[in-house]
Formats: sequence, structure tokens, C-alpha cells
Amino acid sequence: MQTVSIQIPASLFVEIYKAHGQQTEQRIIQALTSLPNINAANFQAQSQRPKADTITGKVWEIADNLKSENGFTNRNDVVQRCIAEGINMNTANTQFSHWAKQHQ
Repeated sequence: MQTVSIQIPASLFVEIYKAHGQQTEQRIIQALTSLPNINAANFQAQSQRPKADTITGKVWEIADNLKSENGFTNRNDVVQRCIAEGINMNTANTQFSHWAKQHQ
């Protein structure tokens, strides 16, 4: 089999190595081998968690806190808590959607 080289960020490689140790090379090859079978139309990029010291990060923090307090959370509870803390309702709704995608 002919090969090509790829580059991945060092921080990503470190995380993969932490998870898979000596099996890292095989795991990467397995993951790459499965890529042709992924339907690109159904692929959705994950939302990135915003920085903690931002308004959007505060929405994620509120959602995390409500989930840890109650074992679950919903949009209404998060939005209401955000509004009480002076966060715009639209920002709260949008960020809750992003948060929820990562916590399905």
C-alpha cells in the first residue's frame, strides 16, 4: 500500500496518545479507514466551548451548573437563569443550542 504523510496538531496527538498509548498508530489508522464510510451530508461539526471569561462561556457554565445540580437541564431553565444574570435572551438561547449539541 502506498502511503502519504499527514500532519495533526501536537496537542491533538498528545490527547490521542493519552487515550490509546502504544495503540495510537493503529487507532489513527482505524479512524482514517472509516472516513470514506461517513456520509458528509450527515456530518455536523461540534460546537466549540467558548472561553470561560466571556458572556457566551457564562451561558455554558450556567447550563453545566444546572445539569450538575438537578441531573438534567432544559432550555427554559437555562435561559431564565441567564436573563436573571443580565444575559441577553437570544444569546442564551443560541448558546444553549450549542451546549446541548455537545451534551446529547
